[in-house]
This record gives sequence, structure tokens and C-alpha cells, in this order.
Amino acid sequence: MRNFVSFSIMVLFLLGCSTKSEEEVVPEVQEKAPESVELITPANNTVCLLGTNTEGNEVRFTWLPVATATSYDLKITNLKSNYTETKSFITSPATITLVTGMPYEWQVISKSSKNMLTSSSAKWKFYLTGAAETSYAPFPASLKYPASGQQITAVDGQVKLLWLGSDPDSFSLTYEVFVDTDINKVKNREVKSQNSKTESLTIPVKQGATYYWMVKTSDESSISYSAVYGFRIN
Repeated sequence: MRNFVSFSIMVLFLLGCSTKSEEEVVPEVQEKAPESVELITPANNTVCLLGTNTEGNEVRFTWLPVATATSYDLKITNLKSNYTETKSFITSPATITLVTGMPYEWQVISKSSKNMLTSSSAKWKFYLTGAAETSYAPFPASLKYPASGQQITAVDGQVKLLWLGSDPDSFSLTYEVFVDTDINKVKNREVKSQNSKTESLTIPVKQGATYYWMVKTSDESSISYSAVYGFRIN
């Protein structure tokens, strides 16, 4: 009897171990972000609408919806004031009232109700014309390199600044670059600018220093100023 009890306990123990070792491991499903959308209108680097007043105008934004998104955030930035407005929509199109006579940048963020992951579209610029406007200021330059807050290594004590300029009605652009270690001097343009006819400028730098830079874009009749970016030299 004692041997039978011992045998029964051993069998139960082995069965328990066997069950645990044979438990099926379900692989974790990797969550995916919804696809990014393709922007349609307003087209990039164009003049949008002939405004009928100087107070505001309705702009129709359209993009190509994607099956993996359940909603979209439309982000519109006034490039003169750097103010960004974000509104949510279920699908395209979306109509927003904006102030005329201003340059804007827009982007669409794809969102899904299944997770918190998102995807961003490209960023497009347009100029919303006001009444009686016949010429338009260039878009503020997009600073490409160094990026804001980036730490970089100089080559032979120099760094090549890169930016991208555009204009809704002119292809003849010139640039002035303001660079200094004092951000306020750059913002207030209290440092001597360096001229460039191309979208790059090589400047001397010192190791361990932090620099700030801004680009002034000019066409035949108007000007614009970029944001101010800062970078540190390793």
C-alpha cells in the first residue's frame, strides 16, 4: 500500500512537470503604426486661393486616407508667427479658416484606435494670398543641418550649414546667415550676416562651443527669416 501511494505521487509529479514543459508559448504580436498619408492639396510651395478679405479665408485640405488609420491630426503652422494649430478629423477633406497674406506649413498625423502609435506625412508649404496681392514673400528657410540641439564634430575646425529655401512666385533667392554663440544676438540680428547665393555656408567653429544660427531669405522684393537653431561642437 505504501509503495502504491508513493508511486501515485511520483506519477502526479511527473504529469505536472510534463504539463508545464509542454505549455504553448504564444508569440507576442508586434503592434504597427498606421501608414502615413499622401498629401494632395494645397500643393507644396504654391500660392493658395485668392482671398476676398484680409481677415481670414477657408482653406480645403485634402489627403489620401489609409485603411490602417481611424483618425487624423491636421497640423498647420503659421510660418511667420511659428504658431501651430492642430485639429482632429475622421477623414479627408478638412476645411480650416486661416488668416490671409501668410505663409503656412501643413502636415497630417495618422492615428489608430488600436494603439498609440502614429505616423507623420511629409510637410508641405503654401502661401494663402490676400486681396490685391501680386507678389509674395519667400517661405522661411528650412534649416537642415545641423538640426536643432544636435551635437556634431567639426572637420578641420569647420562646419557646413545646410538649409532649404523656396518661394511661391520666384526662383531667384539670396540668403544671409546670422551665426553666433549668443542666441539673443542672432534673434535680434545684432551680428554681421554672411551672404550666400546657395543653400549652404561653411563657418569656422571652436570645440566645446554652442552656436546659434538663422537664415534670412530674400527675393526681388520681399524677405523672410527662419527659426533659430542651436548646435554644439564636440
